[in-house]
Amino acid sequence: MTPLRCLLVLACATLTAVAAVTVSHAVPLTSVTARKAASCVRGETEKRGASAVDDGEIRYTEATKYDAVRAHAQKVWQAGSTLDRVKIRPDEALTVNDLEWRDYKKKDGRGGYYARHGASGATDYIYLNKYYLDPPGGLSGTGLQRSVAAHELGHALGLCHKTGNVFSLMWTEVARPPITGPTEVDKANYKKLWG
Repeated sequence: MTPLRCLLVLACATLTAVAAVTVSHAVPLTSVTARKAASCVRGETEKRGASAVDDGEIRYTEATKYDAVRAHAQKVWQAGSTLDRVKIRPDEALTVNDLEWRDYKKKDGRGGYYARHGASGATDYIYLNKYYLDPPGGLSGTGLQRSVAAHELGHALGLCHKTGNVFSLMWTEVARPPITGPTEVDKANYKKLWG
């Protein structure tokens, strides 16, 4: 084999190995190890007291133009027996409003946020940011909007931010392509918190 041909074969083998490593790097994110509860990013904790949950449920009202993405977030956090411990229901005349969905518009770098008020009987809020969620905003696609709403509802359920080392809806940044519902990691953290 000529030296040039030998170099070409070596280069092709190296590129193939690099491509294989790149593809295989994604495997741990969906592997069995990813189904375990993950720790919070530095300085955050997961606890029932940091949630909008009251007596095993969240009673909500909504004053948001993003009702479809709010409904999606509620649906994905209530899907299956893994996520059935906390009931998410509309507020009624004889119940306490635990959570209210609202809109705001501000160039603050956030698609939305969860505001915990902490006092017993107080209403917590999820704010969705029209600046980014409305066209031509960077989060105006349906999948991205759903990701923001589901992420914020995760916070209302007491979940914290996760690092990029695990595959999670609760990353500090919106994933692209978007993660629109709880992953196996998020379900494990929910189960750890709520049973």
